[in-house]
Amino acid sequence: MPDSDIHWQTNLNSIHLPRWHELPDIPIYMDQLVTLVERYTLPFKLGSSNQHLITSAMINNYVKKRWVLPPEKKKYDRRHLAKLIIITTLKQSFDMSIVQKGIATQQGEGIDYRINYDQFCQQMEDTVQQFLVIDDLEKLEMPLVDTNYLPIQMATISLVAKLIAEYTIDRIPTKHTETEDN
Repeated sequence: MPDSDIHWQTNLNSIHLPRWHELPDIPIYMDQLVTLVERYTLPFKLGSSNQHLITSAMINNYVKKRWVLPPEKKKYDRRHLAKLIIITTLKQSFDMSIVQKGIATQQGEGIDYRINYDQFCQQMEDTVQQFLVIDDLEKLEMPLVDTNYLPIQMATISLVAKLIAEYTIDRIPTKHTETEDN
């Protein structure tokens, strides 16, 4: 396996999304929010694009569309950070309407969003491990989770599969074919 592949796999294997109790428990400003979301979600960035995964304009748009709670006195808290980590991670694989519907489904009545956020983080890390630990994809076994968390499991599988697909596609040399002009 080439060194670049080992480095990429090591980076992906070392993914750790912060759990609820690891998120800052003090209010933060927009620039701090953007920095933290970027830092936490950077391993999930697809391709080598210089585009940011999250910007203040994106956050303002999410607030405007009521996908994210508005800040309180221009400050954001754990709820904002957790939701933006989920959105930023999943929007690479899904249309935002699907991401929002999935979040809304998981945040149903009586469901603790802290537990859901931690479940998302754990499922994402477990999915990465499931895909990267195996040498032979035929040996892949995915234990199903509680059906309440099945959408989270399937979403994380989709993202990790997309990350691996894009990485491997980028590694394949492009074959150039000549076409004749008629």
